[in-house]
Amino acid sequence: MADIQQKPKIQDDPSVLEVYGNKLVSTSFDGGAVVITMGAARIFPERIDEMPQQGQQPVIHVIARLALSPSAAVELRNALDNILGAIRKAASAPAAGVSPQKMS
Repeated sequence: MADIQQKPKIQDDPSVLEVYGNKLVSTSFDGGAVVITMGAARIFPERIDEMPQQGQQPVIHVIARLALSPSAAVELRNALDNILGAIRKAASAPAAGVSPQKMS
């Protein structure tokens, strides 16, 4: 029983800033940490009293850099693999209540 590791408790600090990113800017590995840089695509008008122009290219603003130990990066990869698998499974499942015969 001494070789069974207990899982650490999680303490959630509500003051930790949560950020939203919709673009992966870069990833790198410096030999000690995996660094993930996230960005957010934003379209701003030139002036306050103007609307953004149609066809205007968005500007990618860096919003966060996450530096992970290699073991934490592996944990993140495994967690993302699980999430992506669930998304694929949900996307391939027929819509609830609709049988294939009714779709034709």
